[in-house]
Amino acid sequence: MQDKHGFKSVFLTPSGTAALEMGALLANIQPGDEVILPSYTFSSTANAIVIFGAIPIFCEVDPNTMNIDVEKIEALITPKTKMIIPIDYAGVPCEIESIVAIAEKYNLIVMQDCAQSYGSYYKGKACGTQAHLAVFSFHETKNFSAGEGGALIVNKPAWIERAHFLQEKGTDRRLVICGIKNKYSWVDKGSSYLLSDILAALLFSQLEIEDEIKEKRAKISEAYFKAVIPFVQSGKISIYQINNDQHLNHHAFWLICLCIHLQWVYLMVINQTICQLQKI
Repeated sequence: MQDKHGFKSVFLTPSGTAALEMGALLANIQPGDEVILPSYTFSSTANAIVIFGAIPIFCEVDPNTMNIDVEKIEALITPKTKMIIPIDYAGVPCEIESIVAIAEKYNLIVMQDCAQSYGSYYKGKACGTQAHLAVFSFHETKNFSAGEGGALIVNKPAWIERAHFLQEKGTDRRLVICGIKNKYSWVDKGSSYLLSDILAALLFSQLEIEDEIKEKRAKISEAYFKAVIPFVQSGKISIYQINNDQHLNHHAFWLICLCIHLQWVYLMVINQTICQLQKI
């Protein structure tokens, strides 16, 4: 993961949820802190900070992508704001450069929820490389699956050593492994944020053929796109809109029905998609 995508440091975790919690610990989220996150997201994004007593502040999303609306973030910032957690919905990269710029202006931390965007790129940079922290999920529903698994990306060098301590139940066992100490001690907060070797091996076998998997998913996305275009043009449905800055991993294809004949539209889309997939 580091070699292919340029992440600073990768910590494999039991789940994306565990990675979010570990990131919140690393960012020292405290009771009363406010964290800005999109109003449309999975429960884990909010739970990861609520369990530490922080307050989720929900920001509206851009209907073209379902990602956080960058233009509405600053109005939500208060003296209590500690962190921003944008997500990459359906693998579509959020506007991370603009979000990081806002965070720098107000001295905030950015933890990007990339649960669905492993392998997506924004302006030529892999999702998860530009925020202070980033989180991936390798749940069975994701493009690359360990059955259950995740990863915390730590891009802030000063935080990497502590991240090892948090992952190892708050001990400095890492220093023993590196030969710096001959006995480890309890030095910090932490939990068992370690992915099992067996699940890591299962994940690795898929990451080795990452490009092949993405190519196949791209063909399926194209089939969906061809099937729904007539309905988009007639105003019956809307679909996500991306630009040249966004390179997708094709995690999911979403649409919103805009007419009353929902069942008819759904069946027509499915039938046309099946025809396209048969050609693939």
